[in-house]
Amino acid sequence: MDKIVVFETFYNPIEANIVKARLMDSGVQCFLSDENTITINPLYTQALGGVKLHIFEKDIPLVKDILQDENIQLPQEETEAGVENCPNCGSNHVGYVQATKKRFNLLTMIVSFALMIYPFYAKKTHHCFDCEYEF
Repeated sequence: MDKIVVFETFYNPIEANIVKARLMDSGVQCFLSDENTITINPLYTQALGGVKLHIFEKDIPLVKDILQDENIQLPQEETEAGVENCPNCGSNHVGYVQATKKRFNLLTMIVSFALMIYPFYAKKTHHCFDCEYEF
């Protein structure tokens, strides 16, 4: 029995489907997990760890060759002000997303508490998906 491994993790289901379609066209058997959950509710992306691309362990060299030969480069998440690399670890896996630390300001918290509703405004920041650093 061949072992199935997670080859890549994606934070965008569209990117995952692009790579999956390319591999399926090349005859490589693969599948995605957590795709439907993240498509329906994108807030679960970090909790689930993204959309996972599964392949057979024996196909890893073939998959790397296919993706490298075709020069498939996944579109990086667009960032504001042209920030491309994390200042903490140097990774280019950075996105401009809702902050996970200090995301609500004082006014938002007071109004939300007074009306007993979930805070309606949250700060956005650059977030490195590799080291979890926010800047």
